[in-house]
Amino acid sequence: MDKFFNMLASGARSLSFAPTMEMPKFEDEPLPFSKARTPAEIMRAAWEDVGTRMWEAVGEVEKEYGYKSAN
Repeated sequence: MDKFFNMLASGARSLSFAPTMEMPKFEDEPLPFSKARTPAEIMRAAWEDVGTRMWEAVGEVEKEYGYKSAN
């Protein structure tokens, strides 16, 4: 049991809590997506995604059943 505690203590001594590296300083502009979206922008993006998914589903139906939609 003493060997276990000695090993644990030696491992704890090897840990260093001092910072060993500095974060790089970025000089470029913040990314455009960091701006918060309005609720209307979020809803519009969601509806656009729904529309895209529906057209993908129509394409799958056309492939599987072999007919084209009216549009």
